[in-house]
Amino acid sequence: MEKIVPSTTNSDVKRFDRWAATYDQSVLQRLYFIPIHSTMLDLLVREGSKDAPSCIIDVGCGTGRLLRATSARWPEAQLLGVDPAEKMVAEATRLNPNAIFRLAPAESLPFSDQTADIVLSSLSFHHWANQEKGLQEIVRVLRPGGFFCLADHNVILLAKLFGERVKSREQIRALMISAGLTVRQQQRLGMRFVLITLAQK
Repeated sequence: MEKIVPSTTNSDVKRFDRWAATYDQSVLQRLYFIPIHSTMLDLLVREGSKDAPSCIIDVGCGTGRLLRATSARWPEAQLLGVDPAEKMVAEATRLNPNAIFRLAPAESLPFSDQTADIVLSSLSFHHWANQEKGLQEIVRVLRPGGFFCLADHNVILLAKLFGERVKSREQIRALMISAGLTVRQQQRLGMRFVLITLAQK
């Protein structure tokens, strides 16, 4: 596994490193993450390209659970994941032998221009140190016409309490447009606590 050092070391990364070994056993997987992943992929199947993708990147991939679900939808696609937490990347590599994982933050993706047909990011956006730069990187690695599907929680009050960089529906739309993406759809999930945004390059 090629080691790419994240641009910053922070408390978020350390917390996820500590959580890595038991992350997939968390009750949050069944109650929270898996339904969000299914909704993201359903939206891409319904509203995205009708051609099967050849390459998919998951930004903030954790242990690779979303990529495992993705492989069931598109078994021929090359699967790539990045995460800034080294132990999460190690777990992802162990659990996903058919995918490639790299240690990297969203702001410095270790992939060539126009690598992917689809980029995913689930519940990591509020952790990104520089969301504008991260979105610019996603646009860079997307092929023309490619899709970006972002899911993130939308609880502004909790974000203020915990210092997270949560954005409203309008702010996410504005950030994506500024980065060069066209927002195709935004929908709420889970009692409106999660916002899923589908955008296209």
